[in-house]
Amino acid sequence: MQPMTKTKGVLFLDFDGVLHPAFCPEEEHFCRRPLFETVVRRFPGVRIVISSSWRRIYAIDYLRSRFSRDIAERIVGTTQLWVPDEPMNRHQEIIAYVEKRKLEQAAWLALDDSAFEFPKGCANLLLCDSRFGLTEARAEELARCLAILAGA
Repeated sequence: MQPMTKTKGVLFLDFDGVLHPAFCPEEEHFCRRPLFETVVRRFPGVRIVISSSWRRIYAIDYLRSRFSRDIAERIVGTTQLWVPDEPMNRHQEIIAYVEKRKLEQAAWLALDDSAFEFPKGCANLLLCDSRFGLTEARAEELARCLAILAGA
């Protein structure tokens, strides 16, 4: 992998309902990826952590393979899976990741479609409509959020 610029925030990324509409046919998987990649290319210091349930099934190398090379290089890992006796929602998994790596509270953003996985009014959540995934309007909002995150 290429050397990376200094990290300027972390984007926690869901797949279903974000990179493609939830419950879409398999051939439509990642249909919103080009739009996502166009936005995140503008913020090279932002790293990506997969928080999608896909991390339960697929290895990190396979998850990276779903992206263009330059974006795949910025995927630094996945959130940890919870153990049955200590169930966590996605927000709790992200907080565990943030705390373990001593990130600042304002240094991360979650792009997700599952509001129920996060506390009501979570300032670090950019919510997509699962019926459509990432739309042009949401992509513009993502760019605004990443600009703040990256200090641009």
